Amino acid sequence: MLKSNSKVGLVFFVRPQFDVNLAKDFFHNAQSALVRAGIATEVFEQPVAVGAEALSLAESINNRSDLHALIIIQGTFCDASLILNLASNVKLPILIWATKEEPTGKRLSLNSFCGLNLGAHALVNAGIKFKGVYGSPDSPSTVKKVAAFARAAGAIKWLRGKRIGLFGHRPSGYYPSNFNEILLLQQFGISVEYISLNEVFSRAQEIEVEDIQQYITNLAGTENLEMNATRKSVQAYLALKEMVSEKALDAVAVECWPEFMANFGGAVCYALSRLNDEGIVAACEADINAAVTMLIGSYLSSQANFIADLVGAEEERNQLIFWHCGNGPRSLIAPDTIPLAGVHPNRKIPLSLYFPLKGGQVTISRLSSDHNGDLRLLLGSGTGIETKLLYSGNSLPVQISGSVQQTLDTILYEGVEHHYIVTYGDFTCEFRELAELLDLRMINF
Repeated sequence: MLKSNSKVGLVFFVRPQFDVNLAKDFFHNAQSALVRAGIATEVFEQPVAVGAEALSLAESINNRSDLHALIIIQGTFCDASLILNLASNVKLPILIWATKEEPTGKRLSLNSFCGLNLGAHALVNAGIKFKGVYGSPDSPSTVKKVAAFARAAGAIKWLRGKRIGLFGHRPSGYYPSNFNEILLLQQFGISVEYISLNEVFSRAQEIEVEDIQQYITNLAGTENLEMNATRKSVQAYLALKEMVSEKALDAVAVECWPEFMANFGGAVCYALSRLNDEGIVAACEADINAAVTMLIGSYLSSQANFIADLVGAEEERNQLIFWHCGNGPRSLIAPDTIPLAGVHPNRKIPLSLYFPLKGGQVTISRLSSDHNGDLRLLLGSGTGIETKLLYSGNSLPVQISGSVQQTLDTILYEGVEHHYIVTYGDFTCEFRELAELLDLRMINF
């Protein structure tokens, strides 16, 4: 069962002229299926049969601040006034679930889908967003759709109020790290706090690291590194961690070069790796949109995410090659691998962590800005392939189901930014639901 922090309200539409007991079975089976899928439910047991009951229920729902979405079980056929009265007066994302009915040669016992059809017509004409699902609670694919909707709604509510600390600014010419602060606040409810790198450097230099071994234990090759720069990298990690706590930040995006290495004398890769493993989302190259994507991935997967460059492809193997310079979270290391303490591959300053990432099913995503400044979502999936380390830093080949060349063309001609977020597990359904709820255009590969 996938862990989830999402909680939905579960309500029940019926018309007494149909088989109410059979409809109640559908209702309770649907609730049980959601619980098994890891979705917490708040059950509103009283069936809704008339418009006044729908209005009363809306008031009860609006008094609950812990709900992320509303799932309406279309127990039987109903006229559309029920859904209009309810949907017009609640502020939660809405899903309507109708069930299949076995033919008996007699009168329809539920006529559930027809009720959904009537309601959908009314909602579309009223301009009210909703999701309709048709299928049995015994159907894994049906339950997966409903659970993905619930998790996406949970992620959206969880994101609201999150604060990202931008430490420094993007490197010169790194236009992919540009972001629209107003859109992030408007669409996601996320705010950005600007913090000078000098503040980090000053804080780091004040931190005494008497026993550096406790921070670099289980790393091979530390004896080959310049120890003063290694110590500075550890100090940077401790400084960032303190500042995250003091400023009540939920994520950071750090200008990792050139100033960090040129003016401070240590690399921040080690710090980003550790912060991600400790549940603090940490992106490099001051990439705020990547940090937002990582927040979503961490909510859905309850794991650290890997921020990576796409550095190549193997067309004959149908693989994309993802890499970064040593900020990979150690929780994602390939089995039976000892991480190597290294220097930043380009700047030759410690501390970076060298290791290949573990294999398994992965989701590749990226919150992206188009040429008009609107936000969109790149989304794909594949299987991470365990290999030896391909380049200095962290690497993971990902085998995809589609065409590698078509994927590369999509990325290039859509103008997608150069950072991608690797999340372990298949969360493509959740990301699509999130994009639909937030009106983000999808770029699929």
